[in-house]
Amino acid sequence: AIRQAKGYTKRRKIVKFEGCYHGHYDGLLVKSGSGAKTYHVPTSEGVSAEVGGETLVVPYNDVEALKTVFQEYGDEIAGVIVEPVAGNMGVIGAAKDFLQKMRHLTEKNGSLLIFDEVITGFRLGLGGAAEYYGIEPDLACFGKIIGGGMPVGADAGKKE
Repeated sequence: AIRQAKGYTKRRKIVKFEGCYHGHYDGLLVKSGSGAKTYHVPTSEGVSAEVGGETLVVPYNDVEALKTVFQEYGDEIAGVIVEPVAGNMGVIGAAKDFLQKMRHLTEKNGSLLIFDEVITGFRLGLGGAAEYYGIEPDLACFGKIIGGGMPVGADAGKKE
């Protein structure tokens, strides 16, 4: 989904949220909350400052911080990836207003909204967090549950 967002928008920066984990893609192993060693920048040996520099980290559920990042970097942001329910932080759900403002900011700035539904997909409801919150992301990432126990992942998105 990250490569798709960067390829589609021709931009390099991705916004993620403190404590959220999106797999072991170098650019997202920044303040992922996956243990003490991965909560700092750089988060792991081998993750370069250049790769980490493409990732903008914002506190979860903080609308004002998200607005500030878009004011400063809006024309460089390819996408915003979010766990609508943050698994690594004790299964904390995003405030609906936070997700609505995120949707508005991404649309306004030509960035993609990416829901990481690896945990929530088909669990919060058949339509996952997107259906639960009534907010349609541009891309959604699924895994675990779609494989019925087999290791598999998939992205889904709009035709464009």
